[in-house]
Parts: sequence; C-alpha cells; structure tokens
Amino acid sequence: MSDLFKIRAAAKARSRERDEERLRRGEVTPSQLQQENLVFRGFRKGEIGLPAKYMKKIKKRSEDKDET
Repeated sequence: MSDLFKIRAAAKARSRERDEERLRRGEVTPSQLQQENLVFRGFRKGEIGLPAKYMKKIKKRSEDKDET
C-alpha cells in the first residue's frame, strides 16, 4: 500500500515541476494554471458542498460562536 502512496507522490512532484517550468517559460499564467488544476470543473460556485440542512447547522454554530 505504501508503494501506491510513493508512486502518487512522485507523480504529483513531476506534475508540480512541469507546472513550475511552464510558469517560468510564460506558457501559462498562474490563474490559467489554477483553472487547469481544479478538481471540480464545470460546476458553478456554491453547487459543491453539503446539503442545505447541514449548511444551516454549520451557519448557526458559526453565529453562536460569534456571539460569545
């Protein structure tokens, strides 16, 4: 199992190196690179997250903390 983690870590390191090189050469801007590396593509902001009933609970907890 640890071999899988090592392989994944090596792949991510290679990907980061490629990204850094592309930035240095000016092939992409930081914002373009960020868009390319997004995990969730094609979703509007706010569509990904917890169901509404959980969001209400989280919001209430946050408000309760602010009051104290």
